[in-house]
Amino acid sequence: MWSHLYWYYEIRGNNTYSEKLLTSDVLNVLENTGKLRSTGNQQFCNIDPFPWISVTAVNSDNGNYGSAADFNSEWVNLIVIVGSKSNPENENLYVSMLTEIAEKINWELILEEDDDGNENIVLYTSHLM
Repeated sequence: MWSHLYWYYEIRGNNTYSEKLLTSDVLNVLENTGKLRSTGNQQFCNIDPFPWISVTAVNSDNGNYGSAADFNSEWVNLIVIVGSKSNPENENLYVSMLTEIAEKINWELILEEDDDGNENIVLYTSHLM
């Protein structure tokens, strides 16, 4: 998805969403970034002064999610992220933090679509993949 207002990222084990991790392990990594705080069941936002960001860990069905069960599972197979484009410098901050998360769980970081229409751009991939 592309927007002139937001960057959309994914952290995932693979492009089929078949790789899963224990929800408790993923939430532990997110809680220990020092930049995020929990806002709900498997949902996080920024801690000031980090720029606005929304991070959600779900057990999706092929990248789709929305039911209550997706947010209340023993497993996570997708972390979805939305970050503001209000300041161009935010992108570097987002990618740095999201890369650290992807490294810690050995998953890949994807930009869903860039400003040129390219989709599923791999920004980081684990050497273990």
